[in-house]
Amino acid sequence: MSWKRGAYPEFTLEDAVAVLFMLRNPTGRKAISEVLELGEGSVRTLLKKLGNLEVIESTQRGHSLNGRGMGLLEGISRHFSEVRRIGEIDGHPAFALTVREPGEFKSIELRDEAIRFFAKGAMILVVRNGEPVFPEDGRPLSETMPELAERIKEVFRLEDGELVVVTWAEKEADAMKSAYHAALSLKGDVIPEEIKSLVR
Repeated sequence: MSWKRGAYPEFTLEDAVAVLFMLRNPTGRKAISEVLELGEGSVRTLLKKLGNLEVIESTQRGHSLNGRGMGLLEGISRHFSEVRRIGEIDGHPAFALTVREPGEFKSIELRDEAIRFFAKGAMILVVRNGEPVFPEDGRPLSETMPELAERIKEVFRLEDGELVVVTWAEKEADAMKSAYHAALSLKGDVIPEEIKSLVR
């Protein structure tokens, strides 16, 4: 006797965090599906779960965070920023985010985490005197990739001691999610339990 498993929703904690950042402004299901390359069923389920947590409101214009949702997102934003497009690296879309008070970390392990999560490549930088530098030897990014360094400084208000995670991948969605994955591998313990419960 054969049976078929129905399509079941699949999304990760990285998807959930990305959606929270996206829902600061009203956003439709289709847009979420396209940006994160998630099936519409998965997006529907994720939005339904967020609705059950009473952190979003839904109108004709799309779904957006309500006051409670904004509070949750502010809590997350104190630890790491939204991922932002910063151009291309090796012909692939590149994204970055900043992590505040990263604590102890090994940049090679963080890089490996991002690559395990479908990034083609990743760079882990720290901010010193307002400049993104390689933590291993303090070499400024501007020495080897001046345009990228400038773009990072344009996009983020860098503060000394912050970590900058840069990821690139064939697909934008993979580059974005791998950056969130690196941030979550450092800051997973500060993610509210309600948000973690979305992926259980």
